[in-house]
Amino acid sequence: MNLAVSSISVYLSTMTNNFTAFLNQNKIVRDELKEDAIYLKKYNEQLKIDREKNIHIAILTERNRIARELHDSIGHAISSSILQVEALKIISNDEMMGNLNLLQDTLNNGMNDIRNSIHNLYNESLDLENKIENLCKEIPNIEVKLMYKLENDLSYDLKFDILSIVREAITNCVKHSNSTELSISLLSQPKFYSIIIKDNGNRFDHNENLYNKGIGLLSMKEITSKYKGFLNYEFDNGFKIHLTLMKG
Repeated sequence: MNLAVSSISVYLSTMTNNFTAFLNQNKIVRDELKEDAIYLKKYNEQLKIDREKNIHIAILTERNRIARELHDSIGHAISSSILQVEALKIISNDEMMGNLNLLQDTLNNGMNDIRNSIHNLYNESLDLENKIENLCKEIPNIEVKLMYKLENDLSYDLKFDILSIVREAITNCVKHSNSTELSISLLSQPKFYSIIIKDNGNRFDHNENLYNKGIGLLSMKEITSKYKGFLNYEFDNGFKIHLTLMKG
């Protein structure tokens, strides 16, 4: 009997150890799958951002090509025509002078229109302020205050990254907060750019690590690292994000 009990005990102990090992192995696999899922989600989000950026770059490249063609062909042709009319005015009589002046004015107006078109087409940066203003207008039931004090000559990549940060922050505010007010400040300092986004919501858990919450803070942190800056967030009668992007 004792031998049988001992055998059963050993068997049960072995089965328990095997089951515990199985649970541990299952936990490891589950954690690995979870990590893979997080990585895949992050990878897909980055692909989406890269695809959007590539589309913008392709559009700008085509616009610049058209601008160069306008400048090289139509612009030169009209400029030559204006000079020819000016030469004709020297040898023309009074009867022809009025028609030549009218023709010259028409050509000058056409040249000005082409210059304006070329200037707009050559603009290699997206209109960041206008884009952000449009994003703010689309926010439902939230009063938005925007302070935009950035230079106009920012690089395209920098403008795109700032737009990504603001868009992500607005999405977080709408999805994860019950706020009624949102303020966005984009300021240029001597050595860095400052981005401050604050709402008056109260849904966040103050003790939770929001980088693991999946609300875009990780992607914002990666952008700040790209520009050797930093990101901080705090709960101050709402949720506040402060980012700095270094110049140069």
